[in-house]
Amino acid sequence: MADVSVEIPSPLSNCIVFCELVCVRECCGIDAVSTDPTVIEAWCRQVGPIAVAKARRQLAQLIDVVEDRSHRVTSTFLNHRTRDYTGRRQLLDFLSALEAGLAAGDTS
Repeated sequence: MADVSVEIPSPLSNCIVFCELVCVRECCGIDAVSTDPTVIEAWCRQVGPIAVAKARRQLAQLIDVVEDRSHRVTSTFLNHRTRDYTGRRQLLDFLSALEAGLAAGDTS
């Protein structure tokens, strides 16, 4: 199975950096990023509806890539690799939680 490396573009990457409160991604990967809806909503208020809508579109595309089980997904930015089903599920759960927070903060 081949690896697909994904980039996390702005503004989605900015949201993730904003929510990086637990630790740092270089150490703990996605576990470093808070998916608390109140934190994500604070980012949404700070950047406005256009950036939020763009981040949601970027996130939807990323979820599509991760859901494709024909390859493993790696991300240097997230410090994560889907080595197995558990790793893929962990990443999808993280991305789903981000999506829920972005949806709650989307005022467009």
